[in-house]
Parts: sequence; structure tokens; C-alpha cells
Amino acid sequence: MDETGGKKATDAGAGVVVVLNRDLMFGSQIRAVLRALGHEARFARDTSGFLAALREAGESASLGVVDMNGTVDWAAIAEFTGETGRAPLLGFGPHVDVEGRKAAKRAGIDRIVSNGDFHRDAATLVTRYARRV
Repeated sequence: MDETGGKKATDAGAGVVVVLNRDLMFGSQIRAVLRALGHEARFARDTSGFLAALREAGESASLGVVDMNGTVDWAAIAEFTGETGRAPLLGFGPHVDVEGRKAAKRAGIDRIVSNGDFHRDAATLVTRYARRV
């Protein structure tokens, strides 16, 4: 329960989803989808903030979402994916960015989808890849 007596997202088992995203308009759409699914949304504008938020959320982190349309520190992501008990990571980006997709795979992103697939099916993808907490 939170301080107002209401349920937190983590009380219902949906957990925290941390999103690496710089686009405010799209960020508000992601936040609405996550809220509708019962998740608490936390946003970061850079890789270090994203990873810090995931680590801070700890066991209540159910998913990390990486917007690959911007700059991502893949070496830092690779360090995180080597940690035990971590939240799964879902990345989305341009389908034509072959090098970006290869870098994401090498870094250990659990699932990569195109921008179009993410925009079209964000709720389904989050539901499929988020772990229960």
C-alpha cells in the first residue's frame, strides 16, 4: 500500500517498468499503456540513469524497455545483462538499423522489435516479456 492507502503497482504483481526514452510525446503513450496494465512507469533519458533505476527498483523491476532510436551505451547494458536476478530487457528501434540490432543482441537484450511493432503492440509485448514480481 502507498501512503494514501491505495495499492501500488507492485502490490498487484505488475511491478516497475523502467523505460530508456527521450521522446516526451511517445513517453506519455508508453506511460499510459503501462498504467493501464497496472505497472509503475519510471523513465530515464540516458543509459546510466536507466540502469540505476532498474537496480534501484531491484526485485520489483518487472521489465526494462530500451528505445534504440537514440544513443545507447551497449557496454553498460552488457554489464547489466550479466547480473543475476535482473529484469528482462525489451528493445525497440528502426528495422533498418542492422548494426544497432546486432549491438543490442551482443549486449544481451532479451527481445528486439521494430518501432512499428512496438507502437502497434506495446501492451502485448510488455505483458509477454515482463516478469511477475
